[in-house]
Amino acid sequence: MISLALLALFVVVTFALWREGLWSSAIMFLNVLAAATFATAWFEWAVALLQPRLKSYDYLLDLICIWGLFALILLTLREVSDRVSRTKVKFRKPVEMFGCPVVAAATAWIVVCFTATTLHTAAVPRDFIQATPEARMFFGLAPDRRWLQWVRGSTLHGPFAVPTRAFDTGVVAPGTNADFIIRYANRRKQLEAEPELRVNR
Repeated sequence: MISLALLALFVVVTFALWREGLWSSAIMFLNVLAAATFATAWFEWAVALLQPRLKSYDYLLDLICIWGLFALILLTLREVSDRVSRTKVKFRKPVEMFGCPVVAAATAWIVVCFTATTLHTAAVPRDFIQATPEARMFFGLAPDRRWLQWVRGSTLHGPFAVPTRAFDTGVVAPGTNADFIIRYANRRKQLEAEPELRVNR
C-alpha cells in the first residue's frame, strides 16, 4: 500500500513539474533538495525545543516538525528564487524535451525519498511502515535509506557540515553508524503500548 502511494506521488510530482518546463523544474529541483535536506537535518533540534512545552504530544512532534520545516524552507526558497530569477531562460527544443522529464523525475525522486523517511516518524503502529526495520520500502529501492545516507553524508562532509552535530550518527551495534530507522521502529512499538495517542505526563 505504501509503495503504491509513493509511486503515485512520484508520478504526480513528475507530471506537474514536466508541465512547468526545464527552467522552472531545475529551480524547483534545487529548492526541494535544499528544503528536504535542511528539514531532515534540523527537525530533531526543533522537536527538542518544543518537547518541554508540548510533552503530551510527544509522538506527533517529529512528523509535524519535519514537514513544517520543509514547507517553511521550501516556501522561503521559492519566494527568493522567484524574486531573483524573474526572467525565464529558454532552452533549445531538444534540450527542453530531454532535460525537462529528467529533472522533473529527479525532483520527484527526492520528494519520494523525503516522504518515505518521514513516514518512520509517523504516529502509527510499528509494522504499518515496515514489517521489520530491515525491510526495504518502495519495491526494494529503499528511498528512505538513500535519503538518510544523503543527509548523514551532507552533515558530515557537505559545505554546511557540522561533524560534531551530524545527523543520525548514533551507534546501535558494532560496525554501524546509523540508527534512525531502528529508533523510530522502537518508538512506534512504544506507541502501540500506549492507551491513547496523547501521553499524559
